[in-house]
Amino acid sequence: MLHSPPRFSDPSLPPLDEADRKIIDILMLDGRASGRELAQQTGISEANVSRRLARLIEEKSVRVLGFVPPEFLGLNTQFVAYLRTNGSTDAAAASLLAHEQISYISAALGACDLVIYGTARDTMEMVSIMDRAIVDNPLIHDSECHVVLEFPDAKRGHAPSVTQVVPRQIDHTDRQIIRQAQQDARMSFTDIALQTNISPTSAADRFRKLLTDGIIRVITLPDPSRVGLTLSGNVRIVADTATRALAGELNKLPEIASLAIVSGRFQIAADFNTRDSAHFDDFRTRILNTRGVQHAEICIDRKLYRQHFNWATPEGA
Repeated sequence: MLHSPPRFSDPSLPPLDEADRKIIDILMLDGRASGRELAQQTGISEANVSRRLARLIEEKSVRVLGFVPPEFLGLNTQFVAYLRTNGSTDAAAASLLAHEQISYISAALGACDLVIYGTARDTMEMVSIMDRAIVDNPLIHDSECHVVLEFPDAKRGHAPSVTQVVPRQIDHTDRQIIRQAQQDARMSFTDIALQTNISPTSAADRFRKLLTDGIIRVITLPDPSRVGLTLSGNVRIVADTATRALAGELNKLPEIASLAIVSGRFQIAADFNTRDSAHFDDFRTRILNTRGVQHAEICIDRKLYRQHFNWATPEGA
């Protein structure tokens, strides 16, 4: 039996009921839907919606975050690495937590022990991060790193490429607002104003302009296991056909949460969510039988140590 995926919430929590699921479904479409809008669409009172939403967020059943493409903040290199550890995976993961440029760390079963994602200003900084975090780390036995080249037909808020040009200049106040939204995209404009020393009206205007200019996007991330997706992981694929065409076909699979074209001996890396072992077996079979897939390696998520979208927001970027 395969292990459960990494999760944000407490596994002892009771199952979500129909009203909770409706709220999450609405937030998936509009992460900043108001309490009144949620009440109208769910058919429950606004007070009940408020209590339920506060609980869902508090217990980490759902997170609503502001996603900004890293390249908009001067972070032009994104990478994913697959690691084999010497001994304790927990100890190796703990050593990686010291590196803030690494935004995702998960223990895995299968082709690797740990999967990490990170961002850097350029390839030279990426190499420096890898040297400090991985190469010089006695807890890491082996590693394979891929540079992300493109996010085709993006899902989950990812940018469609990693070479986008920021639509306009981002000033100091914009960066302060971005920092708040990266933590909680449902934060009230009054609270944003208090954190940034501007008026609530100005906070609202600036936030909306960041949205309309395409600099920030509100994304909703439910804990997969809380919505019935109990097996998650990552698949790397060697393509024997045009990579973009294959990526387009794979992105049609509902199990794929995000997909990237990468450098290295694998051309595609993708995250997936499945309900259970039977669903996973079916998904794996469909992946392997997809025209253009020459070889695939799959890692099953076992334990989540870090996942955030709080890219650094340096003033000089």
